[in-house]
Amino acid sequence: MKIYEKWRELNIDPKDINFKKIKLIKQISFPHCGNDVIECECEINNTSIINAFIKIERSTRASFETEVNHLKILIDNNYYKKIPKVIEDGNIEDKKYIVLEKINGSRLSDIFLEINDQELKNNYLVKYGKELATIHNIPGKLFLEAKQRSINNYPSKEKYKKFDATISKYIDYLIENKPEINYNTFIHGDFHYGNILWENENISGVLDWEYSGKGFKEQDIAWACILRSTQRFMDNISDIKYFLKGYNSIGSFDKEKLKWCLINGYCHFYIMNKEEKIYRKKIRNLLLEINKWNFL
Repeated sequence: MKIYEKWRELNIDPKDINFKKIKLIKQISFPHCGNDVIECECEINNTSIINAFIKIERSTRASFETEVNHLKILIDNNYYKKIPKVIEDGNIEDKKYIVLEKINGSRLSDIFLEINDQELKNNYLVKYGKELATIHNIPGKLFLEAKQRSINNYPSKEKYKKFDATISKYIDYLIENKPEINYNTFIHGDFHYGNILWENENISGVLDWEYSGKGFKEQDIAWACILRSTQRFMDNISDIKYFLKGYNSIGSFDKEKLKWCLINGYCHFYIMNKEEKIYRKKIRNLLLEINKWNFL
């Protein structure tokens, strides 16, 4: 797994936490996340040395209690195995923390830098989509409703319609065609490439379950497909089609609802990245393609 240099000061240093089950040996890596996440070498239960990730609440949107509870349900009911083991969780200075055992693997953003074979890339994307359908097939009755982001609703008409004439018509579409939303599928809630680990061309782990729970299936699919500003895949319809091919192999979705969720997500990311001219051009092209695509 890639080593990340320290990129900002931590609100709380892991050395200040009075851990119950681990002894901190050294800090190794600092992945870019909304919360403070630190990969550390630790001694666990005074017996063995392991690598673990310590997550410390920083984002106001954090929901560590949900993550811990839902990981326990998934493990206890043998619903899903590609998840990190929770070693311990607790509080420090009114902030929650979790210690999670490390899962080995790399992210597609790094893997695709080393691959020139388009067929192999497509195979990855098919497996990527199939994994999300596998998660959506988990029974939802034991889970709480998933936490919702403000981005799940369409952008404010009054605030954003004058922002850019290019997306004004898409915001009109979102307002006029908002679908009936059913929160009846178990979703991951943050299923994008940064939270998916791969080893030997297969998914080895799925991270960050804070937004999991009973939710809107098509929104979860769209979240996985929407292009991020530094991403070098999912920037074309072909990639999305291969993802959905994998999803459709064991799952199904409502085409109009997915179209709405994709357009909504692209509009939000377009608005949030005002200075990224190349990225916004890609988003405009994707909006054109999604708007006319029949998802076949």
